[in-house]
Amino acid sequence: MDIVIFGTGLAARLAAYVLEHDSPYRPAAFTVHERYVKAPEFAGLPVRRFEDLERTFPPEQVAMIAPLGWTRMGAFRQEVVAAAKARGYRFANYVSSRALTWAGFAAGENCMVYDGVIIEPYARIGENCIVRAGAALSHDVELGEHCFVAPRASIGGHARIGANCVLGANSTVTNGVKVAPRCFIGAGAVVTADTQPDGIYRGNPARRSPVGVDGFRKLNR
Repeated sequence: MDIVIFGTGLAARLAAYVLEHDSPYRPAAFTVHERYVKAPEFAGLPVRRFEDLERTFPPEQVAMIAPLGWTRMGAFRQEVVAAAKARGYRFANYVSSRALTWAGFAAGENCMVYDGVIIEPYARIGENCIVRAGAALSHDVELGEHCFVAPRASIGGHARIGANCVLGANSTVTNGVKVAPRCFIGAGAVVTADTQPDGIYRGNPARRSPVGVDGFRKLNR
């Protein structure tokens, strides 16, 4: 089945590559909002305006995927998916054949699980999550919707990650810890205690950054 990829950045190009070589989907085009269309083609595929995508790729003929990063703590990816679904598009998911998963695991709509990811038994992932290469989710982990897990992040057994969280590269959430919604866990941070919502956590052990609300908003524009 043909698939349309939202975005024209490096993440979208990467998604097109893995889908072409490691999925039943055939990348057919990229799409972005009209103001971001810079050229008629990207990475060898046509670029279509999201506003009138139905003209060339009707929802009954294609699937979509939005491999967007952590802009606005996943809220931008969340909005794109909601807007497309409201127009009748369905979203695929991708789990690399090089990821290690177990019986019973199922990825939700618009989830992308890349190569080298380890997802142990009884771990659950919400919809619209990106889990990048080499990340590890231990047993009974719950990863909320709209999260972004960077390469080699590690989540310990029975940990709970709230919606719209970002776990930076090589960060660690230890066993049983609850990460509240909309938390940004910095690269290399080690979270050993429950967090509060809307926080930036850095260091080992991780501590909430003193940056104010304005600074947090700037980080997540």
